[in-house]
Amino acid sequence: MKLLILGCQKNCWIERWKVFPKRTNLFIFPHDLLDSLDLEKDGKVLETVNDRIKTQNIIGFLGCGEERLSIHSRFATGDDDYFLHYMLQKVLQLNLTSLDVGLSQEDSWYQLLVYLFPKYLEAALRKGLYKEYQRFFYNDSHIKGTIAVARHIKQNTPFTGKTAYSTREFSFDNVLMQLVRHTIAFIQHTVPNGRALLSSSSSVKENVAEIVRVTPSYRFSDRVKIIRENQNKPIRHAYYHEYRTLQRLCLMILRQEKHGLNQSNQKIHGLLFDVAWFWEEYLATLLGKEFEHPQNKASTGGISVFSDRTRTVYPDFYSRELSIILDAKYKKLETTAKGIVREDLFQLISYTYVLEAKVAGLLFPSTEREVVNYIGKLAGYGGILKKWSLLIPQTTVSYADFVHQIQANEVSFQETIKTLNESEQTND
Repeated sequence: MKLLILGCQKNCWIERWKVFPKRTNLFIFPHDLLDSLDLEKDGKVLETVNDRIKTQNIIGFLGCGEERLSIHSRFATGDDDYFLHYMLQKVLQLNLTSLDVGLSQEDSWYQLLVYLFPKYLEAALRKGLYKEYQRFFYNDSHIKGTIAVARHIKQNTPFTGKTAYSTREFSFDNVLMQLVRHTIAFIQHTVPNGRALLSSSSSVKENVAEIVRVTPSYRFSDRVKIIRENQNKPIRHAYYHEYRTLQRLCLMILRQEKHGLNQSNQKIHGLLFDVAWFWEEYLATLLGKEFEHPQNKASTGGISVFSDRTRTVYPDFYSRELSIILDAKYKKLETTAKGIVREDLFQLISYTYVLEAKVAGLLFPSTEREVVNYIGKLAGYGGILKKWSLLIPQTTVSYADFVHQIQANEVSFQETIKTLNESEQTND
């Protein structure tokens, strides 16, 4: 990880994950970062070891009063973290071909925040369109609510056969949906690449069109009022927690909070990404449907440890047909052939024995060369353990150049995976 700390007393950032959300105002992606298997429950954002600062598998931007801290991935070159942008676009299925260059660090993180909007909009709409009671005012001859005496006298004197009244009705056209509509308009007309972002796929376009359809009362001049009403009225119903997250995201985008501006000086605020989660989901896009990708949190796709199915484990990827198990690790593993820690080794061995896989290994990103190292042959039935890397380009002149180089490396990586169980050559 690369750290940039401005005016910061390093100990002020040492926060335990179990209490972090209670004392901060952070936007975390994915939202269940605290449940990530790659982060320990007693882990820290930062810690000091022998006067050196260490981080875990998180990157992002944090603010605390007047202090600023930026954590980049080790693959960033200068202020440009092309690999993070590329993984985010692949995982979120965003069809963007260019990036803004020369952005400040805060603007760069804010750009990533905007990229999350289609993902959270889709997650919220899976629960259906959000509706709540709204007060509507009428003046006609079809009375069906509470008569508004003062308004009736003002509008219908002398009497014209109409009556002024109001009703409370369920409606999709409410302050939350208006907030989403204003965010869409802001991204379309203000954010570079905004129109491309909101038309990056058919599903994104359909979601945007649905929000536009159900908010006929939208007016640009109402933006400040809509922001204020949503700040004062956060979504609290447990069933609509996806809408609560979307509401928070929209408020950050519309207020252009690049790192949580205007927050309390006593709280840490900002944006954090679980880069290990991104790495695993990015690999899923490369491995394709030939490999199962179990989801631990959703309890899907796991394999049984015992014959009575009383215990299930969830390797990152496996293929019964190819007899291969793969485990994604966002770590530096290229230094030595057998340079993996005890826990990773035992985890890989257990997965291999349960499935009796011919080949198993670790997948990690590297910066100097593509690595294919032999770890060893298991005593017993003889499964082969290896580790493989995807080479991340480091000498690029633009984002387009980075995309061209990494796509070529992806082809080489995919070809290597296809031939894993066909070769058992050892490279010490």
